[in-house]
Amino acid sequence: MNATIHGIIDHMFRDVADNAETRALHEELLNNCLEHYDDLIQRGMSETEAIDAVVDSLKGMKEVIDEYPKKAGMEVKEKEPDIPVIEADAPRQEPPAEEKPKEFICSPEEIRILRTDLKACDLVVGVSSDRSIHVRCEDMEQILCEKSGNALWIKALDKTKKTIAEAGKKMSNEEFSLKGLLNFIGKAIESAASNISVSWNVYIDLPAGLQLAEMELNSKSGDVELHSTLPERLSIHCMSGDVTVEAADGTSAVRAALSTMSGDIEMNGNAGTLIMSSMSGDVTANGCYQTAELKSTSGEADLNGSAGQIRMHSVSGDVTAELQNSDVTRIEGRSTSGDVTIRLAAGTDSVHTAMSSVSGSTACRFADSGAGARLQITASSVSGDVSIR
Repeated sequence: MNATIHGIIDHMFRDVADNAETRALHEELLNNCLEHYDDLIQRGMSETEAIDAVVDSLKGMKEVIDEYPKKAGMEVKEKEPDIPVIEADAPRQEPPAEEKPKEFICSPEEIRILRTDLKACDLVVGVSSDRSIHVRCEDMEQILCEKSGNALWIKALDKTKKTIAEAGKKMSNEEFSLKGLLNFIGKAIESAASNISVSWNVYIDLPAGLQLAEMELNSKSGDVELHSTLPERLSIHCMSGDVTVEAADGTSAVRAALSTMSGDIEMNGNAGTLIMSSMSGDVTANGCYQTAELKSTSGEADLNGSAGQIRMHSVSGDVTAELQNSDVTRIEGRSTSGDVTIRLAAGTDSVHTAMSSVSGSTACRFADSGAGARLQITASSVSGDVSIR
């Protein structure tokens, strides 16, 4: 059992009344976090990175826990506002207002690559009203925008590490003792837990028609939305958020790779190669692709449009492909406990099918043209129906 994670969860429940319901929630949340931590370690993350990812995945839970009754004596009383006393003859002095940056602005002339590395942030990429790149955040002090060569980086600043470092520096000036060590650990855990409820939305606006060579958008526990011209190479990855892509015009990405662990993915746009993957969400593609690969563990996989080659797989969801082109050459659809449905475009001929289902039915309206047919279809399900229409 990881003591740091246990301490973070305990800290989140420190003011909550102890009853059967809160104990059950505490136990469930702790077990989920420990399982998530072990999975991240097995995937090659360091202990620090895994703990950081677990903390980010707790986004929103602080508000849920705060809804439960508090311990006796922990009710928060509304603080009366302080009323300043001003001498009658003394002129009132207004403190100078600090100017905080409201947005980051740069020219797109030298920018060919856009990358983000965000934590508990929702990210929206849209179209700017001028010919400049704009980056906005509800609190610009939470992010860092910097240009490196032809790349623009937008990164979330780690306030937790800064707080822990300051606590450690302060402790180094004190007499080293068990009490000081425990105090330092407590501050570190409190800092991590307090950051769980913090979420800053980030907005990036790109000039209309700007097609970057590469766009890599990463957000650990936030949603990512793209409403702009597609870049040549697009990569979006979330740990626990939804991914939505809406191409602003008719441009096509050479390659688009979209993935999330516990969210839905929706692609509305064209790409040469499309790869979509979700652990516990639906994946949906609407567009034109040369090759398309859609995977979901416990969600549905749907493709609507045209493609040359298609590979779709789901463990416990339905797989559906509805094609508008008749020149597709290969389709593979598999599901363990869901239905597999393939609807071919009018005029499709020369089809060879290999269908199977253990406890479901199979049906195909096309005559089999043999192993040399132009279109090869493999469709199977263990406990679902398989149909080719």
